[in-house]
Parts: sequence; structure tokens; C-alpha cells
Amino acid sequence: MTLNADSAADATPVHLPKGPRGSLLPTLRLIRDPRAALHGWAEQYGDPFLLRALNGPVVVTGREDLIRIIHGQAPNIYAPFASATINPLLGNGSMLTLEGEPHRRERRLIMPMFHGDRMKAYGESMQHCAIERLEACRGQREILTLSLMTDISLEIIVRTIFGGSDPGLVKRLTHASQKLVAGASPLLFFSRKSHFSFLGLSPWDRWNKAKNELRLCLNQVINERSQNGDTGDDILSLLCSATYEDDQPITREHIYSELMTFLFAGHETTALTLTWAMYHLHTNPDAYSLLVNELDSLENDSPSRLASAPYLKAIVQETLRVHPILTETLRKLKAPMTLGDYHLPAGMAVAPATVLAHYNPLIYKDPEQFRPERFLEKSYSHFQYMPFGGGHRRCIGAAFASHEIAVVLGSLLKRYKFELIDSAPVVPKRRNVTIGPSTSVPLRFIGPR
Repeated sequence: MTLNADSAADATPVHLPKGPRGSLLPTLRLIRDPRAALHGWAEQYGDPFLLRALNGPVVVTGREDLIRIIHGQAPNIYAPFASATINPLLGNGSMLTLEGEPHRRERRLIMPMFHGDRMKAYGESMQHCAIERLEACRGQREILTLSLMTDISLEIIVRTIFGGSDPGLVKRLTHASQKLVAGASPLLFFSRKSHFSFLGLSPWDRWNKAKNELRLCLNQVINERSQNGDTGDDILSLLCSATYEDDQPITREHIYSELMTFLFAGHETTALTLTWAMYHLHTNPDAYSLLVNELDSLENDSPSRLASAPYLKAIVQETLRVHPILTETLRKLKAPMTLGDYHLPAGMAVAPATVLAHYNPLIYKDPEQFRPERFLEKSYSHFQYMPFGGGHRRCIGAAFASHEIAVVLGSLLKRYKFELIDSAPVVPKRRNVTIGPSTSVPLRFIGPR
């Protein structure tokens, strides 16, 4: 492996892998069904392969040895992919598009807010939201799992990230957040050309309207905190009082950008994972039985006990293997790179494909099978299992999301019993930017356990 970070004079000729022709049709295929598209191209062209996406050319791989190379490089040889497309959506202060020293500075400021003892305070809110929302559904003939989990996940973000406590403010924040997520057309994130206005009706217009509405709500929270001198454990309060290593406070524009990123990256993705977990547990009686027995054996179902329950943790891990948060992660090269048998020029992007790595039969026996036990039988490296990405740009909210999924799932299944209404298979399907189940996974509420 050769990598020359300062190599303007690198004379090694460019050698790229094969891949599908054109950019529009492959991008549309990737938008429609990324897992099928990536697996199909890997089978047709080999691994790695070249994808000429609308946002630029990308070399895609699911091979452990090549992912190790990509994740093992110094941060300064990479730039965020498609930042010109994402910045207008989330703002210039989002960690998704910051690079170099600004990215390191922002990450060091925010990372402590999602780890350690803070999970204890967040866990109580997570459990309260889950139980309260389920209790409100008890009289319904059927419960749409995806709708329930979306409501739970959104309220958790409003309370733990945005700091909403007043019922009226919670309602406004929730409504504004729902509109923003609903307006997240995939084309907005795949092509800068989709960022145009048309009589207030274009996807770009709808996104900006929803974004401005959410900003007004967040502005109200920030102003009230400043005027009253209120402090709290929520992320917004911590951001408002945070300072960088040079004692400079974080700007309000960066606060907006990070809160938008947390909402967009953590709301629907967590709800989808919870929905998939409920579906797989109710179609795999053995896994369900093992989990219920474990939950019944706990002294109590405090969030900390649920988060440390081994089989529940394995269920969360297996759900994220089968349905990873990110189908692929992209980095743009600022210097040439030798990747296996290929030599890539600066300006090319590389993408470890999670859905290829997680379904590698050489790593995971019977990869199509939902089998949580595999995570109790062995450990997997960060280059084999990477539901939240990897390297220096791994999702900063990974611990928060994993904690939330375990607490919500464990809290509901320890207390209540459900049964699946529709026995037809549920398959992955494009929603907006995310991939979710093809149905809302309707469940019948049986009653307390």
C-alpha cells in the first residue's frame, strides 16, 4: 500500500477499476435501492468498482483489507464528499462537511456531550418517552410500529438534544422537525442542481421553509436560555455554554448546523432501526424468547441495566448489521492513493460500503439470516462491522443511538406483548434519504406481559 499525502509529483499512472457507465442512471439506481445496486455492481465488475455518481466519481469497496487502508489514513488526506451540495442544506458549521483543523476542533468540543455519565440522564428521558408514547396507543386496534418509533425518537431528540420541556414548545419543535425530515428529498443530497426555487413548490423551497421554521423555534429556546440564565443537560444547553480550546464560544450559526445534523442523522435512522428490530424479533420466535427471558431475569429495567444486557445488545448489533445506518461512507482524496491493485488520483472519492461488508459470507455465516448470537460468539473488527462508519469521521452520536435503541426496545418488550398482524415479508425500500421497511410493520397490542 502506498499513499503520498504531499504527492503532487507522484508519477504513478492512474489505474481505476471498472464500473457502470454514465452517471445519471447509476445515481438513480443507487437512490432507489442502494443495497441491490451495490451488490449487483460488485458481482458484475468485482470489488472494488468505480461509480460515476452525479456528485463525482467514487471507488466503492466492501473488502476488509481495502477498508482497513481507507480508514487507516491520516485525516488530512481526505476532504468531505459533496460538501458543496450538503452545506446549503445543513449549514457551513456541520461536522459532516468540516475538514482538517476545524473538523478536529468541532469534534473535540462536541464528543464529550454524547458519552460517559451523560447517557444516564439521557436514558431516563428515553425510557419515559417510550413508555408514555406506547401508553397513548393502547386503545388502538393496531399499532404502526414505524409511526410509533418515529414519534418516540423525535420526542427524545426534542427533549435531550433541543432541550424542549414546555409542552407548547415541545409541540412546535416536534412539528417543525417533522416538516424538515419530510422535506428531505434524496435529490437534494445527491445533486446540487436540485437546489432551485420554483414558485415555492420545489423540493428546495419546501426544505428551506421547514429549515427556517425549525430555526425560529431553536432561536426561541436559545434566547430564553440566555435571558433566564437557564442551564441543563440537553445538548443545546451544553452547546450554548461550550467554548473551544482557545476559550472562544461556538457561534450560533454552528449551533444551528450541528442541531440540524443531529436531527437529520439521528431521528429517522434510529426509528427505522427500532422498527426493523421489532419486525425481526416478531418473525424469529427463538430470538424473541431469548430476549424476553433475559429481560425477565433483570433485577430492574433501569436504562443502564438494559443497555448492558448482553442479548439485547446483540439484537441491536445484529439489526444494525442487517440494516446499517449508512449504506456507504464517502471521502474525497486530496492526494493520490494506491488501493489494492488500483492507483487513484486526487479528487477521486473512496467509499467503504457497509452493506457489502456486512453481507460478506466470508465474515458472516449465512449473512441474510437474522441471528443475534453471532455477536455473542465472536467479536468483529471495525473493518468488518461499521454501522456508524469508521475512521476519524465515525458518527459522533453512535453511542447515543445504540443506547437509545437498547433502552427503548428493552423498555417496551419487558412491559408489553405484541403480535405481528401481517405475515408478508417486509423488505428494504427507499423512503427519502434513508432506507426503511416497505411497510409500517403493523402490530397488534396484546397487553402487559
